[in-house]
Amino acid sequence: MTSLGLDRKITPFIIKFINPLKGYFVKWAVWISTCGGIGYFPRFPGTIGSIAGLMLFLPFRTLPLFPYLVVLIVLFFLGVWTSSVSERFFKRKDASHIVIDEVLAVFFVSYFLPQTWSWLLAGLIVFRIFDIAKPPPIKIFEKLPGGWGVMADDVIAALYSLGLLHLVRVFIL
Repeated sequence: MTSLGLDRKITPFIIKFINPLKGYFVKWAVWISTCGGIGYFPRFPGTIGSIAGLMLFLPFRTLPLFPYLVVLIVLFFLGVWTSSVSERFFKRKDASHIVIDEVLAVFFVSYFLPQTWSWLLAGLIVFRIFDIAKPPPIKIFEKLPGGWGVMADDVIAALYSLGLLHLVRVFIL
């Protein structure tokens, strides 16, 4: 027995809640990274996650820029953490069930486009094309470790989408 006499009882309790692969942390991380289970759709989970992201975006669309950026930053870091835990849970790099990255990317793209259904749908479609095709350097960002790679490649795909759509808006429409 140690000087406190409680090590045998307290240590397993602490390990259960500190180790992110034990107990409720994993369940919550997987639930968040799959957006409440949306990522478990058998076909096209990334596209379904993107559509869910667009629907979740709608209540936030009138926020001023600064609070919206705070939401994006919180969602990004939450995505990094939950994706890292979920990758270990699924034993797979960027498992298709993880869709929080698509939600963040659609949140990002949608806010900086004209707020009409045609532009929002164009943003979603163009983002999905870039996310699936992964032109350079998106593939490089995907190779970052853990949740950083899961989230970063979609942020870059979102930037590509915004760039292309703004070029279309300025030079074609």
